[in-house]
Amino acid sequence: MDVVDVRGLLGLLLTDGSLVPYRTPGGGYIQLTLTAGVKQSAFLEEKVTEFRQFLPSKAVITPYKSAPRANGRQTSVLRFRVSTNKLRPVYNLLYPCGERLINQTALDLLGASAAAWCWAQGARVHNDMSSELSRVGNTYVEGARLQAWFEMLTGAVSDLRDHRQKPRLYFKPEETEKVQRALLSYAPNSRLHLFTGVTPDVSSIRSSRTELLLGSGVDIFKRETAKALAADC
Repeated sequence: MDVVDVRGLLGLLLTDGSLVPYRTPGGGYIQLTLTAGVKQSAFLEEKVTEFRQFLPSKAVITPYKSAPRANGRQTSVLRFRVSTNKLRPVYNLLYPCGERLINQTALDLLGASAAAWCWAQGARVHNDMSSELSRVGNTYVEGARLQAWFEMLTGAVSDLRDHRQKPRLYFKPEETEKVQRALLSYAPNSRLHLFTGVTPDVSSIRSSRTELLLGSGVDIFKRETAKALAADC
């Protein structure tokens, strides 16, 4: 991958996805996993489409059932998984010490497109147009880095506070509008409402393709999971 590919994947995965290194006799590989609930199927498909622009892959979105809860119920989950050593430069930037960290080196490589994915992934816009942004790291230092980066890119000032022991950014209505104006042209279609303030028709942004998989019974889960495990770049 060249620098453009690494930046593209880094922006997509800055606040989402899991990257896990595995060792093999041949040197090892990095396994990427993206997951989503059924209602987020269209958003997951957009992320997968973006991923393939920078790293073509035969891997597909596969549905599976979560482990049964105490009441016996299971949750349907969608998963995209890729295993390849080509992701190692991205892993090294997102996990500089072996642990995921929002660090300045990674942020310095990224721009408005990455900020839009960050907003699409973690923003919640309230009726009065105030908003909050989660998934900004696990520590106050990480949150402060992302806060400064976001302000530099959008001009929007936010308050950094703890929420259930994790940092979160809070924007006043006028600051929310600054974010939306700055990032609208980069907004994923399935999360466009977070950039326009217009409440979407949920049925219009759910993916019929992935939901057909969910309605096809247990056999399709086994077949598609087997394909995903075998697929590689």
